[in-house]
Amino acid sequence: MPPKEYETILVIIVVTAVLVLAALFITILVVYMNNRKKKHLDEKQQMRNNFQQELLQSQLEIQEQTLSHLSQEIHDNVGQVLSLAKVQINIMNESEQMSRPMLDEVKDNISKALFDLRDIAKSLSSERIKAIDIAEAISQEATRINKAGIIQVTVSTSGQERKINNQKKLILFRIIQECLQNILKHADAALVKIEFCFAEQLTTTITDNGKGFDITKATDHHSGLGLTNIKTRAALAGGSSSIESKEGSGTTITINIPYE
Repeated sequence: MPPKEYETILVIIVVTAVLVLAALFITILVVYMNNRKKKHLDEKQQMRNNFQQELLQSQLEIQEQTLSHLSQEIHDNVGQVLSLAKVQINIMNESEQMSRPMLDEVKDNISKALFDLRDIAKSLSSERIKAIDIAEAISQEATRINKAGIIQVTVSTSGQERKINNQKKLILFRIIQECLQNILKHADAALVKIEFCFAEQLTTTITDNGKGFDITKATDHHSGLGLTNIKTRAALAGGSSSIESKEGSGTTITINIPYE
């Protein structure tokens, strides 16, 4: 074989080998990138699934706590009023004459019990909460609590009010609801201030003038579970929270939630 033909064949072989290697490299690279992309998508999907599971778990916990509190409230308030009405009816039944003033008291007590039950039903309705602004929803909750006369809850807003995602609104409402119940149970407070600041994100501040507590001690013991729940639920809504408290100086809880 002449040298020139040999060189030509050699060049063809080398070029072909380079092209084959290049094609093989590109194929391997494409497969690798596709695998990485698929893995990334799988991880994102897993994160979404985990988020949905955590969200559902959080909602179930909030519902359980809310129902537990409302069960106690029905027992303590509505139940007592209806029991009093029953006693009054029994007294009138045993009396030879109808007491008009007592009958009016029975009517008033039954009306009060029905009114309280309607308020409780409103606080349970997720659809009602989604249909109104978060400040209005909390104002209605404050009005319901203030009727008991045990504590005074005020609600204020600042900034240009903006709508918040319904799911986040519901989570925020339940967080504030839980904070209020914790204050009623443990803080020995006379006043609670709830402030909504509409800025780059929605900042909610809940301040009470109660006895306060040692955050470190509360976090180290089982009593810190409620504090952890607040942080977890705020994170589920894509936000954050902080808690400031000192024994004898009340407590301030700040919750930051993005609108979307």
